[in-house]
Amino acid sequence: MKDSIQLIVVALLFAAVAWGFWYYLGQNGFGVITLIALVALFADNVRLRRKLRSARPSIDNTP
Repeated sequence: MKDSIQLIVVALLFAAVAWGFWYYLGQNGFGVITLIALVALFADNVRLRRKLRSARPSIDNTP
């Protein structure tokens, strides 16, 4: 019973956040989501390049 109440409370919280996001941003919400996705992709790309550079033996920087 306690878990189901917590689940409903969290669902209502997320619904309120989603409503507020679209209510206050409107059509600009799509631009914000796109910007967040691009920043996340850039950060992941940088992280993976660093990981690849550290895993690769450093003989030369030629491809």
